[in-house]
Amino acid sequence: MLPIPPTEENLLQVFLEHIPDGVYFKDRESRFVRISRSLAARFGLKDPSEAIQKTDFDMFGEEHAKQAFHDEQEIIRTGQPIVEKEEKETWPDGRETWVLSTKLPLRDSQGKIVGTMGISRDITERKRVDGELQQYRVHLEELVASRTAQLVRTNELLERDIAARKLAEHELALKAHELAQSNAILENLSLLDDLTGLYNRKGFLALAEHRVKLAYRSGEPFSVAFLDLDGLKGINDTFGHQAGNNALVDAANVLRDSFRQSDILARLGGDEFAVFIAEAEESKIAGIVGRIQQNLDACNSKSGCPFTLSFSIGIVSSNPDRHSDLETLLGRADKLMYEQKRNKQYPRGNTAGKEV
Repeated sequence: MLPIPPTEENLLQVFLEHIPDGVYFKDRESRFVRISRSLAARFGLKDPSEAIQKTDFDMFGEEHAKQAFHDEQEIIRTGQPIVEKEEKETWPDGRETWVLSTKLPLRDSQGKIVGTMGISRDITERKRVDGELQQYRVHLEELVASRTAQLVRTNELLERDIAARKLAEHELALKAHELAQSNAILENLSLLDDLTGLYNRKGFLALAEHRVKLAYRSGEPFSVAFLDLDGLKGINDTFGHQAGNNALVDAANVLRDSFRQSDILARLGGDEFAVFIAEAEESKIAGIVGRIQQNLDACNSKSGCPFTLSFSIGIVSSNPDRHSDLETLLGRADKLMYEQKRNKQYPRGNTAGKEV
């Protein structure tokens, strides 16, 4: 028996409890209505609920609070998000920190803007390393220029210059290494699709390829699905790109409801999605397709949208005698998906099937 999928509220609660970045939701007056535990800790609060109805003016110095309020009110006025903005935070005790901040309009089910939401990642250490690295570069350039002028004077100064230059280069290499490590950490965090919250293509290929290899070694069955959201271009052309984005988010939520936490869900780009389905042999494919359709029907019945969401789907199951890599499996699933898309106009039967 399949486990009961967690509710959206449960997922949000777990997300807010454990995400290391600061996450928050605000009303139209820029008052906090919900924040992550990590952000509560940055504010010096014992519990995230203590931030409710407070504003940035209660948490930060006036300089940052005014700028944040202005940005959020502009988002509410225009509906335009602010993406990955470097912000300097000033605190009442005089401290200054830096965050990489993304802020979005918070909309209700009718699309009306009811506030803002955002996520901020602390980049204070990265800014410090960048600043120190720049200082070391300037210092090294000045040192080289100064020592070069002294080379003509004395061999003793030449020896001192070489020693000092080596020390500066060593320190510069250490700082460059620290910067490379910081960039590597940021790179590892860039595996999610910003719009839907699913894994992006890079994240899917990295995680699913590993799971494929593990499954082949253990003999555990699995399947790979390739899905295309039908008619996205028509939605964009007719109702606008925001409606298209909403359709993609709804489609992602349908997939979340249709699969387990042990499965890997991704938006590969545009209207294309992919899923690694653990412990799923060929006999389960029909049930998987049925579950997706059931959740699509439920979404369409309550969405109130002037269009209907539908997927074209191709699913291939693993073959224990033929160890195909993930790209090959995706290609076969993609081909099955396009056959199904054509069959929606010229019905010729089911296209989801076993890898051959």
